[in-house]
Amino acid sequence: MSDRGTVARIAAQAKLNLLLRITGRTDNGSHALHTLHTLFQLVALSDTVTVRVGAQGRTLDCDATAAGPVEQNLGWRAALAFCDATGWGTGFEIAIEKRIPIGGGMGGGSADAAAVLRALNALAPTPLTPNALIALGGHLGADVPFLLMGDATALGTGTGAILTPLLPLPARAVVLELADFAVSSKDAFGWFAADRGGRPYTGTPALLPSPPTWDALRAHAQNDLEAPVFTRHPTLVQRREAMEQAGAEIARMTGSGSTVFGVFADDSAAERAVASAPGSRVLTKTVGEVAPIEVIA
Repeated sequence: MSDRGTVARIAAQAKLNLLLRITGRTDNGSHALHTLHTLFQLVALSDTVTVRVGAQGRTLDCDATAAGPVEQNLGWRAALAFCDATGWGTGFEIAIEKRIPIGGGMGGGSADAAAVLRALNALAPTPLTPNALIALGGHLGADVPFLLMGDATALGTGTGAILTPLLPLPARAVVLELADFAVSSKDAFGWFAADRGGRPYTGTPALLPSPPTWDALRAHAQNDLEAPVFTRHPTLVQRREAMEQAGAEIARMTGSGSTVFGVFADDSAAERAVASAPGSRVLTKTVGEVAPIEVIA
Protein backbone atom coordinates (compact mmCIF):
# COMPACT_ATOMS: atom_id res chain seq x y z
CA MET A 1 0.00 0.00 0.00
CA SER A 2 1.39 3.41 -0.92
CA ASP A 3 1.54 6.46 1.33
CA ARG A 4 -1.61 8.60 1.38
CA GLY A 5 0.34 11.86 1.20
CA THR A 6 3.64 13.36 2.20
CA VAL A 7 2.64 16.42 4.25
CA ALA A 8 -0.01 16.93 6.93
CA ARG A 9 -0.84 20.20 8.69
CA ILE A 10 -2.94 20.51 11.85
CA ALA A 11 -4.03 23.22 14.27
CA ALA A 12 -2.97 21.75 17.62
CA GLN A 13 -5.68 23.14 19.88
CA ALA A 14 -5.17 24.11 23.51
CA LYS A 15 -7.34 22.73 26.30
CA LEU A 16 -8.80 24.07 29.52
CA ASN A 17 -9.75 22.21 32.66
CA LEU A 18 -13.11 23.80 33.44
CA LEU A 19 -13.02 21.92 36.74
CA LEU A 20 -10.40 19.72 38.37
CA ARG A 21 -10.96 17.73 41.57
CA ILE A 22 -8.30 15.43 43.04
CA THR A 23 -10.05 12.33 44.36
CA GLY A 24 -7.20 10.13 45.61
CA ARG A 25 -4.08 8.26 44.62
CA THR A 26 -3.41 5.06 42.73
CA ASP A 27 -0.33 2.92 42.15
CA ASN A 28 0.47 2.26 38.49
CA GLY A 29 3.14 -0.28 39.33
CA SER A 30 6.10 2.10 39.26
CA HIS A 31 4.95 5.13 41.25
CA ALA A 32 1.84 6.65 42.79
CA LEU A 33 -0.36 8.94 40.70
CA HIS A 34 -3.23 11.21 41.70
CA THR A 35 -6.70 10.34 40.48
CA LEU A 36 -8.88 13.08 39.07
CA HIS A 37 -12.35 14.18 38.12
CA THR A 38 -11.85 16.84 35.44
CA LEU A 39 -13.78 18.45 32.60
CA PHE A 40 -11.65 19.01 29.50
CA GLN A 41 -12.61 21.66 26.94
CA LEU A 42 -10.87 22.61 23.69
CA VAL A 43 -10.38 26.25 22.74
CA ALA A 44 -9.50 27.91 19.45
CA LEU A 45 -5.97 28.96 20.49
CA SER A 46 -3.62 26.57 18.74
CA ASP A 47 -0.10 25.83 17.56
CA THR A 48 0.38 25.05 13.88
CA VAL A 49 2.04 21.67 13.36
CA THR A 50 3.30 20.53 9.96
CA VAL A 51 4.74 17.05 9.38
CA ARG A 52 6.54 15.94 6.23
CA VAL A 53 7.47 12.29 5.72
CA GLY A 54 9.93 10.76 3.31
CA ALA A 55 12.67 13.21 4.25
CA GLN A 56 16.28 12.24 4.67
CA GLY A 57 16.94 12.10 8.40
CA ARG A 58 14.83 13.62 11.16
CA THR A 59 14.49 17.33 11.92
CA LEU A 60 12.44 19.58 14.20
CA ASP A 61 11.88 23.29 13.61
CA CYS A 62 10.47 24.80 16.81
CA ASP A 63 11.40 27.80 18.92
CA ALA A 64 13.55 26.28 21.66
CA THR A 65 12.77 29.17 24.01
CA ALA A 66 9.07 28.26 23.76
CA ALA A 67 9.30 24.46 23.83
CA GLY A 68 12.70 23.50 25.20
CA PRO A 69 15.47 21.42 23.61
CA VAL A 70 14.67 18.93 20.85
CA GLU A 71 15.04 15.79 22.95
CA GLN A 72 12.48 17.12 25.47
CA ASN A 73 9.98 18.35 22.88
CA LEU A 74 6.79 16.28 23.12
CA GLY A 75 6.09 16.60 19.40
CA TRP A 76 9.54 15.16 18.65
CA ARG A 77 9.08 12.37 21.19
CA ALA A 78 5.67 11.57 19.68
CA ALA A 79 7.22 11.13 16.24
CA LEU A 80 9.88 8.81 17.59
CA ALA A 81 7.27 6.79 19.47
CA PHE A 82 5.11 6.44 16.33
CA CYS A 83 8.05 5.30 14.23
CA ASP A 84 9.10 2.78 16.88
CA ALA A 85 5.55 1.43 17.18
CA THR A 86 4.89 1.12 13.44
CA GLY A 87 8.29 0.75 11.82
CA TRP A 88 7.22 3.39 9.29
CA GLY A 89 8.11 7.03 8.65
CA THR A 90 11.73 6.78 9.71
CA GLY A 91 12.52 10.04 7.88
CA PHE A 92 10.46 13.12 8.83
CA GLU A 93 10.50 16.89 9.18
CA ILE A 94 8.38 18.55 11.88
CA ALA A 95 7.67 22.28 12.08
CA ILE A 96 5.81 23.72 15.08
CA GLU A 97 4.68 27.33 15.23
CA LYS A 98 4.12 27.93 18.95
CA ARG A 99 1.27 30.01 20.39
CA ILE A 100 0.32 27.87 23.40
CA PRO A 101 2.78 28.41 26.25
CA ILE A 102 4.57 25.43 27.77
CA GLY A 103 3.89 24.97 31.49
CA GLY A 104 0.70 27.02 31.33
CA GLY A 105 -1.80 24.22 32.05
CA MET A 106 -3.25 24.33 28.53
CA GLY A 107 -1.54 21.26 27.08
CA GLY A 108 1.08 23.25 25.20
CA GLY A 109 3.36 20.26 24.73
CA SER A 110 0.63 17.62 24.74
CA ALA A 111 -1.27 19.38 21.94
CA ASP A 112 1.83 19.22 19.74
CA ALA A 113 2.35 15.54 20.57
CA ALA A 114 -1.25 14.71 19.70
CA ALA A 115 -1.02 16.70 16.46
CA VAL A 116 2.16 14.90 15.38
CA LEU A 117 0.59 11.51 16.11
CA ARG A 118 -2.57 12.43 14.17
CA ALA A 119 -0.50 13.74 11.26
CA LEU A 120 1.71 10.67 11.00
CA ASN A 121 -1.29 8.39 11.31
CA ALA A 122 -3.02 10.27 8.49
CA LEU A 123 0.03 9.81 6.26
CA ALA A 124 0.91 6.23 7.21
CA PRO A 125 0.08 3.50 4.69
CA THR A 126 -1.22 1.34 7.54
CA PRO A 127 -2.55 3.66 10.24
CA LEU A 128 -2.99 2.66 13.85
CA THR A 129 -6.50 2.17 15.16
CA PRO A 130 -7.90 5.07 17.23
CA ASN A 131 -7.53 3.07 20.45
CA ALA A 132 -3.93 2.11 19.63
CA LEU A 133 -3.08 5.74 18.85
CA ILE A 134 -4.62 6.93 22.13
CA ALA A 135 -2.72 4.24 24.05
CA LEU A 136 0.52 5.37 22.40
CA GLY A 137 -0.24 8.98 23.32
CA GLY A 138 -0.93 8.04 26.92
CA HIS A 139 2.75 7.19 27.39
CA LEU A 140 3.70 10.75 26.41
CA GLY A 141 1.50 12.75 28.78
CA ALA A 142 -1.72 12.69 30.78
CA ASP A 143 -3.48 15.21 28.50
CA VAL A 144 -2.52 13.55 25.20
CA PRO A 145 -5.35 10.94 25.20
CA PHE A 146 -8.01 13.68 25.42
CA LEU A 147 -6.34 15.64 22.66
CA LEU A 148 -6.39 12.52 20.46
CA MET A 149 -9.92 11.29 21.11
CA GLY A 150 -11.66 13.53 18.59
CA ASP A 151 -14.10 15.27 20.95
CA ALA A 152 -14.01 18.90 22.06
CA THR A 153 -15.52 18.28 25.52
CA ALA A 154 -14.94 15.25 27.75
CA LEU A 155 -14.99 14.11 31.35
CA GLY A 156 -11.68 12.67 32.52
CA THR A 157 -11.42 10.28 35.45
CA GLY A 158 -8.78 7.93 36.83
CA THR A 159 -5.47 9.64 36.11
CA GLY A 160 -7.32 11.69 33.47
CA ALA A 161 -7.07 9.07 30.73
CA ILE A 162 -10.48 7.42 31.31
CA LEU A 163 -12.50 9.65 29.01
CA THR A 164 -16.22 10.10 28.49
CA PRO A 165 -17.11 12.29 25.50
CA LEU A 166 -19.79 14.91 26.15
CA LEU A 167 -21.96 17.07 23.96
CA PRO A 168 -20.20 20.41 23.33
CA LEU A 169 -21.11 23.36 25.50
CA PRO A 170 -22.42 26.48 23.74
CA ALA A 171 -19.50 28.58 22.53
CA ARG A 172 -18.17 31.17 24.98
CA ALA A 173 -15.51 33.85 24.74
CA VAL A 174 -12.47 33.00 26.86
CA VAL A 175 -9.80 35.39 28.10
CA LEU A 176 -6.44 33.82 28.93
CA GLU A 177 -4.08 35.54 31.37
CA LEU A 178 -0.65 34.26 30.35
CA ALA A 179 1.97 34.24 33.09
CA ASP A 180 5.64 34.94 32.45
CA PHE A 181 6.59 31.75 34.31
CA ALA A 182 5.75 28.06 33.98
CA VAL A 183 4.49 25.60 36.57
CA SER A 184 5.30 21.94 36.08
CA SER A 185 2.61 19.37 36.79
CA LYS A 186 5.08 17.42 38.92
CA ASP A 187 5.66 20.44 41.15
CA ALA A 188 1.96 21.32 41.44
CA PHE A 189 0.89 17.82 42.45
CA GLY A 190 3.88 17.57 44.78
CA TRP A 191 2.87 20.81 46.50
CA PHE A 192 -0.70 19.54 46.79
CA ALA A 193 0.47 16.34 48.50
CA ALA A 194 2.88 18.20 50.78
CA ASP A 195 0.28 20.75 51.88
CA ARG A 196 -2.28 18.00 52.55
CA GLY A 197 0.10 16.51 55.13
CA GLY A 198 -1.44 13.03 55.12
CA ARG A 199 -5.05 14.19 55.54
CA PRO A 200 -7.76 12.17 53.74
CA TYR A 201 -8.69 13.22 50.23
CA THR A 202 -11.81 15.37 50.18
CA GLY A 203 -12.10 16.05 46.45
CA THR A 204 -15.39 14.57 45.25
CA PRO A 205 -16.79 14.45 41.71
CA ALA A 206 -18.87 17.48 40.82
CA LEU A 207 -22.57 16.72 40.36
CA LEU A 208 -22.88 18.04 36.83
CA PRO A 209 -25.86 17.36 34.57
CA SER A 210 -25.25 15.37 31.42
CA PRO A 211 -24.56 17.16 29.18
CA PRO A 212 -23.06 19.86 31.42
CA THR A 213 -24.28 23.45 31.26
CA TRP A 214 -22.53 26.74 31.89
CA ASP A 215 -24.96 27.43 34.75
CA ALA A 216 -23.92 24.18 36.45
CA LEU A 217 -20.25 24.90 35.87
CA ARG A 218 -20.58 28.32 37.48
CA ALA A 219 -21.71 26.55 40.63
CA HIS A 220 -19.17 23.69 40.54
CA ALA A 221 -16.05 25.04 38.82
CA GLN A 222 -13.15 24.35 41.15
CA ASN A 223 -9.49 23.48 40.75
CA ASP A 224 -7.90 21.68 43.69
CA LEU A 225 -4.43 22.65 42.47
CA GLU A 226 -5.12 26.37 42.83
CA ALA A 227 -4.44 26.50 46.57
CA PRO A 228 -0.92 24.99 46.46
CA VAL A 229 0.05 26.84 43.28
CA PHE A 230 -1.37 30.18 44.46
CA THR A 231 0.54 29.83 47.74
CA ARG A 232 3.79 29.67 45.76
CA HIS A 233 2.70 32.21 43.14
CA PRO A 234 0.38 34.73 44.88
CA THR A 235 0.18 36.99 41.82
CA LEU A 236 -2.13 34.37 40.29
CA VAL A 237 -4.71 35.10 42.99
CA GLN A 238 -4.80 38.74 41.91
CA ARG A 239 -5.14 37.71 38.28
CA ARG A 240 -8.10 35.47 38.99
CA GLU A 241 -9.78 38.20 41.05
CA ALA A 242 -9.18 40.70 38.25
CA MET A 243 -10.81 38.31 35.77
CA GLU A 244 -13.89 38.06 37.98
CA GLN A 245 -14.04 41.86 38.30
CA ALA A 246 -13.88 42.11 34.51
CA GLY A 247 -17.14 40.14 34.30
CA ALA A 248 -16.07 36.52 33.83
CA GLU A 249 -18.83 34.06 34.75
CA ILE A 250 -16.10 31.50 35.55
CA ALA A 251 -12.55 32.48 36.52
CA ARG A 252 -10.08 29.72 37.35
CA MET A 253 -6.57 28.43 36.86
CA THR A 254 -6.41 25.69 34.23
CA GLY A 255 -4.66 22.40 34.96
CA SER A 256 -1.56 22.82 37.09
CA GLY A 257 -1.18 26.44 35.97
CA SER A 258 0.19 28.97 35.37
CA THR A 259 -2.58 30.27 33.08
CA VAL A 260 -5.69 31.86 34.59
CA PHE A 261 -8.76 31.91 32.36
CA GLY A 262 -12.08 33.69 32.35
CA VAL A 263 -15.21 32.45 30.56
CA PHE A 264 -17.44 35.31 29.41
CA ALA A 265 -21.08 35.19 28.32
CA ASP A 266 -20.68 38.76 26.99
CA ASP A 267 -18.24 39.01 24.06
CA SER A 268 -17.89 42.77 24.53
CA ALA A 269 -16.87 42.34 28.17
CA ALA A 270 -14.24 39.79 27.08
CA GLU A 271 -12.87 42.22 24.50
CA ARG A 272 -12.69 44.98 27.11
CA ALA A 273 -10.89 42.64 29.52
CA VAL A 274 -8.20 41.97 26.92
CA ALA A 275 -7.90 45.65 26.00
CA SER A 276 -7.38 46.56 29.66
CA ALA A 277 -4.27 44.36 29.90
CA PRO A 278 -2.63 44.31 26.46
CA GLY A 279 0.23 41.88 26.08
CA SER A 280 -0.61 39.53 28.95
CA ARG A 281 -4.17 38.62 27.96
CA VAL A 282 -5.30 36.68 24.90
CA LEU A 283 -8.84 36.38 23.56
CA THR A 284 -9.99 32.98 22.34
CA LYS A 285 -13.19 30.91 22.53
CA THR A 286 -14.41 27.44 23.35
CA VAL A 287 -15.00 25.22 20.33
CA GLY A 288 -17.32 22.31 19.59
CA GLU A 289 -15.16 20.44 17.11
CA VAL A 290 -11.61 19.17 16.77
CA ALA A 291 -9.58 20.85 14.03
CA PRO A 292 -9.35 18.71 10.87
CA ILE A 293 -6.13 17.43 9.32
CA GLU A 294 -5.01 18.96 6.02
CA VAL A 295 -3.19 16.28 4.00
CA ILE A 296 -1.13 17.47 1.05
CA ALA A 297 -0.16 14.90 -1.59
